[in-house]
Amino acid sequence: MKSIEEHTIRNNDDNIVHLRKKYPNGLHFVVGDLHGEVTTLILLMEKIRFNPETDHVFFVGDYNAGGDPISLIRYMSEYYQADYNKPGFHMIRGNHERELWPVYYLENLPDIIVYRGTNLNYYIVHAGMVSSAFNLINSDIDKEPDKKNFAYRLENHTCCFDAPLRQLVWSLRGLYSQHSRWHVWPTEEVLKERRACVVHGHTPYCYFKKNDRYTYGDNNLYWEKQHVWFSEDLQSFNIDSNVKGKYVNGELYRGLSCLCIEVYDELASAEDGSLTVLKIRNAENGIFGQELSKSRIEISEGNPDIILNATPKMKTITLDGEGKPCFL
Repeated sequence: MKSIEEHTIRNNDDNIVHLRKKYPNGLHFVVGDLHGEVTTLILLMEKIRFNPETDHVFFVGDYNAGGDPISLIRYMSEYYQADYNKPGFHMIRGNHERELWPVYYLENLPDIIVYRGTNLNYYIVHAGMVSSAFNLINSDIDKEPDKKNFAYRLENHTCCFDAPLRQLVWSLRGLYSQHSRWHVWPTEEVLKERRACVVHGHTPYCYFKKNDRYTYGDNNLYWEKQHVWFSEDLQSFNIDSNVKGKYVNGELYRGLSCLCIEVYDELASAEDGSLTVLKIRNAENGIFGQELSKSRIEISEGNPDIILNATPKMKTITLDGEGKPCFL
């Protein structure tokens, strides 16, 4: 068993100026669960020097259940973009938008966005990935090899309790291992063949810190300052850094994190189009964190209707007569 030190990264996240110079045409970020913490989000956007004219920021959901979701949606509406090809904020739904009597139901948002980078395809979801949905989506994106962005909505009955696609919006304990009896994730071989990188939130980082071992995947890395996980065998990042405040395994940190796609896309070009623990450990930092702020920043009025009435293009995934996912 590797020591915790071998699994831990202690990078500072003060290299955004260098990344801006290296990628002058804009950056792509994925941000973890927000839970209404609008001030923390604003500070994170300041930290990465968000430019609404050039940057794409994808959100993995859970805008409700904590903080001030009304102010959060107002702020996000200033930069929301329903066209994924245009810079701005791009939103998917989490389980709190679906299942827990949210302030905003956000029925019109997708549950999955796939962004096709230069070297990897990024599957941006709330809680995790399911092989059957992964295969269906790949059959679709293969039809348009020059298209950069794809979006998919799940019919409610496909992801309700014990439904085949529930893991996309609400994971079960034990999902994050190739050897778990709950395992529904695509195999490491398939993920690498598809040049896939899954980016999700939902499960606070502290669930995977257990005494003298880390349990996110079988070959993992943990960013100690930013509270983010990477698993080589799952080809995935978990970026839920616990802004909601779950207290698990003695962990008290609350914050918000994001990932810069360009850093890891460039890494994947070096060998076989996959990410490895070794490559990431030796690479420039691409993970940024912002500790929870209890202060309030005044925001403009915004217009939630921009989000609530948006009509982003997306395909709907349902189940056929045998319970297998298909397009509606």
